[in-house]
Amino acid sequence: MIKFFRKIRQDLLSRGKSGKYLKYALGEIVLVVIGIMIAIQINNANQKRLDRETLQGYLNSIAQNIESDLKKAEKINSIRLEIFPRLRLAGRRMDPEYYQIRAEVYDEQFSPGYPYSVENIDFVSRAINDAWTTRYLTPNLSGFESLKSSGFLSQLQGSDLEKVIFNYYNLIDDLITTENNYNISIRNSFDEFLNADLPGTFAFFNAGSRDWQTEIGEGYEAMIDDIMVHPTLIPVFLVPYELIIKYENIIITGNVLKKMIIDGESSFSQESLDQLSRVYNEYDDTPYAKVMRSGYVTHGYDRGIASAYNSQGVNFQFLGSHATIQFKNEPWAVLYFYTGYGVPDPNRVKDFSNFETLRLKLRGTQGGEKVDIALKDITNPTDGSETKVQLTLTNEWQFYDISLNKFKPTNMEKLFMVTSFITENQAITIEVESIEFL
Repeated sequence: MIKFFRKIRQDLLSRGKSGKYLKYALGEIVLVVIGIMIAIQINNANQKRLDRETLQGYLNSIAQNIESDLKKAEKINSIRLEIFPRLRLAGRRMDPEYYQIRAEVYDEQFSPGYPYSVENIDFVSRAINDAWTTRYLTPNLSGFESLKSSGFLSQLQGSDLEKVIFNYYNLIDDLITTENNYNISIRNSFDEFLNADLPGTFAFFNAGSRDWQTEIGEGYEAMIDDIMVHPTLIPVFLVPYELIIKYENIIITGNVLKKMIIDGESSFSQESLDQLSRVYNEYDDTPYAKVMRSGYVTHGYDRGIASAYNSQGVNFQFLGSHATIQFKNEPWAVLYFYTGYGVPDPNRVKDFSNFETLRLKLRGTQGGEKVDIALKDITNPTDGSETKVQLTLTNEWQFYDISLNKFKPTNMEKLFMVTSFITENQAITIEVESIEFL
């Protein structure tokens, strides 16, 4: 081909056709430039393809890491969701009020010494011993670290995928800090308890091995009481529910990130946005959706009672997997859940306007119990004038979904009292397993 073009040039020169020669030479240069540009474009396209493949390789490693992390996270979270209520119940089972409500409501009879029985001490000691077992999420960060050091992370700059990657690993860092602090307190509790060398410790943790109550005699119950109230056990009974929430946030965010990588998405789909909207951030006005779980009041909420006769008309007891609310026959009585902790403050509000439904899992102890449900915003007076929705319960567990529109004109953007159970002139007992906003 080169010889062919050279021959053309020589023929043109030999004939003295310099003008045509110049035009031909210029055309040849243009063809060469075009060829070079095409080659550069092909090379650039190949390089971009190689870069995309390399970046996707790093992202695939991250997705594999996340899949492994989420399996561990779900396992640890399920264990804590089982242990935390048992720890709360362990303390309750040494309280006379626990047995009082079981006798009055459920007609269960216990001897005065039952809290110190083999069955009960075995339950309590096993819960404490299980709490002393430290658990850590050890995430696999190799994929993320490789991506950061590769320089390819800049290709995601400004994309939704970059945001969710950093969000996920920031949540991981936050969880590791909280979990380390909790586990340190648990380990310290265990070490300090052993060093305290309390009388009766062996009997407490080996309740079924011998008849300790007979062997130790009159001092047995006092020994058990001293163990249960010893300061070294305080970290065991201070259940950090925020750990549950942090795990939930990681599981939600990790699933969204993994799906985006697998599907090759760099922008959020509506499904991803809906999922991420469930991630709880304690530093903004969006509340945690689960007010009660397995009878346990969760993070960011507290409860209070009131009734016509000096707040004596309501008895609330946590029973392990649900809570029992015993209303006495007074002109009015209310158990309410509110945002924040300690003394109720109507100015401490949260924005519930993104939710549509209040879901309650309830049952009556007899069936046919009628109870009013109400919410309060910052403007509602404490005179019972708030909007109420009445429910009639059965003696089977059921979900009751109430549209938040039914509580109008309550302002959901400034909600203070997130659920109230109200009765008037009736003695009833109802059970509550969960309270959640959807």
